Amino acid sequence: MFPKYFSRSIATAVMALIGTWALEAHGQLETGWKIHDRSRPAPKVVDPGEEQPSVKPPGDAVVLFDGTNFDSWTGGVDKWKIVDGVMESVAKAGPVMTKEEFGDCQLHIEWSSPSVIKGDGQQRGNSGVFLMNSFELQVLDSFQNETYADGSAASVYGQFPPLVNASRGPGKWQSYDIIFRAPRFDGDGRLQQRASMTVLHNGVLVQDNTEVLGPTNWIKHRHYVRGKTTGKIRLQDHGNPMRYRNIWVRRLATERAAPKSPYPAAAVSLPAEKLDSLTGTYQSANQQDFHVMRDGGNIYCKFYGVKMKMVALSESEFLFEQCAGKISFQRNSSGQVQSAQLYLDAAGERTGKRKTGKTDKARTGSKGTGSKGTGSKGSGRKGTGKQKAGSPGRVSKDAAK
Repeated sequence: MFPKYFSRSIATAVMALIGTWALEAHGQLETGWKIHDRSRPAPKVVDPGEEQPSVKPPGDAVVLFDGTNFDSWTGGVDKWKIVDGVMESVAKAGPVMTKEEFGDCQLHIEWSSPSVIKGDGQQRGNSGVFLMNSFELQVLDSFQNETYADGSAASVYGQFPPLVNASRGPGKWQSYDIIFRAPRFDGDGRLQQRASMTVLHNGVLVQDNTEVLGPTNWIKHRHYVRGKTTGKIRLQDHGNPMRYRNIWVRRLATERAAPKSPYPAAAVSLPAEKLDSLTGTYQSANQQDFHVMRDGGNIYCKFYGVKMKMVALSESEFLFEQCAGKISFQRNSSGQVQSAQLYLDAAGERTGKRKTGKTDKARTGSKGTGSKGTGSKGSGRKGTGKQKAGSPGRVSKDAAK
């Protein structure tokens, strides 16, 4: 692909630039549609039901508008109005935007278009909610109002129509619940992951983790601003008297917590006879019994019907491979296992006394026996009679399933 005189490092750098270019450049055409193509199918209409009461903000939300003031806003606030606890846009006043910047966030906003219909298409109840002052979720009266699909209510403007049209009629209160993830860049400011939106319109899913191809625009694709991961939330003035209320936002964590240190791996490898010395059924007073069994070189604990693989830290101490918890075995003076303590973070601690004799059937062994008396008579956990003299104490791994 590259000339021979290209070094590996140069080739790697070129490939990285190509990957960045593929994310940033001319993304509109990835949809297969040009911007505002009138032949693009309109989203299916879905009745979202009647208006709902306002959703109260959760305790960790930043309340941007509670119906009393514009303290959290800048821009055209000197011209926009507050009437009966509702924010109203005023033609030619310009947009309003938050004083604070936000990146990854959950945004709730309620809006209403004029009850008296004036105009059609994009001239009817038009506004927009911009994330990071760059990515527009269209606000429009899309109730029985024909327009281009990527400009209808809840569209990622000029890029992706909503999955369905969940609009209520003119003058009705509507809501957007937006989960927004900001773009990601590497240390040199190159785009690694595009911004994305998941949106519920009146409780109906209309954008499902939609990747935003770039900052939205009327008729031209724009590129991501390198390194920019936060921005203001903006409400557009498009000349129509729009109303907004109950606006709040939650900042979202960018990463989940990771363990402070890796979980320990198996510290020792135990031979089959050592593992067999642990197998059996352990009775726990007034609690669920648990069962220990070997399958080849692995040892398991079956608890509430769930078979969990264990890893050995010693001959007596084991951790569960997937679930947070441990099991320790206690021996008598002769070295025989008498009991075990099982601890699960999800279920607490219990001590089980090991059954002996014919009930000790959790080890693996010859085939043909089963947990409910399959095979020779009397074998299995629910055996119907005494074992034949001299029959082996082990049963197959199926006995513990």
